[in-house]
Amino acid sequence: HNQRGRGFLCIETDDDQHVSLEKIIKILKDSMSARIYELLKRGDESYVVMEAHKNPRFVEDCVREMARKVITQFRDLPGDSVVTIKQTNEESIHQHNAYAERKATIAELVGEMDEGAL
Repeated sequence: HNQRGRGFLCIETDDDQHVSLEKIIKILKDSMSARIYELLKRGDESYVVMEAHKNPRFVEDCVREMARKVITQFRDLPGDSVVTIKQTNEESIHQHNAYAERKATIAELVGEMDEGAL
């Protein structure tokens, strides 16, 4: 079955640091199983479904992927910058949704990535 995911990414840092909203949006979109689109014809729908099935990601996979991409894009931010990542996948056949969350500093995420734990 298919799930629709909703991602959340917040980076808290000093006032003099610049965090690009465009980069945050791109990280969110690129961390899902596949992109979604506002308006599709039937043939396009099958393409989107097939792309998602080729790249299945559960909530925890999406959170890990967002964390990796944050480090790639924002590694130059101060180590004490706080990153909050949340992912909710809306279930299609169950009565519950799937949820994962990770809150850490940039330094903690870099350490986990360098150790191969991320």
